Amino acid sequence: MKSVKAGIPPPLDQSQRYAVNEAARYLRLAPSTTWLRIGQGHIHAIREGGRTFIPGTEIARLSRLPGLA
Repeated sequence: MKSVKAGIPPPLDQSQRYAVNEAARYLRLAPSTTWLRIGQGHIHAIREGGRTFIPGTEIARLSRLPGLA
């Protein structure tokens, strides 16, 4: 089994979708801040089956913006 250091997510796969807590780690934001920005419309999220996901492409886009992530 591969060990992963706490707080360091594996490489981003832009074809995947990520739970809000996972996306928050990639964006280096608190989960509560991530939820707030979803609510404000700054982060595009997908609702499916009662769960919320953030596409990998959205994480990559936000990672390139200065001051957001």
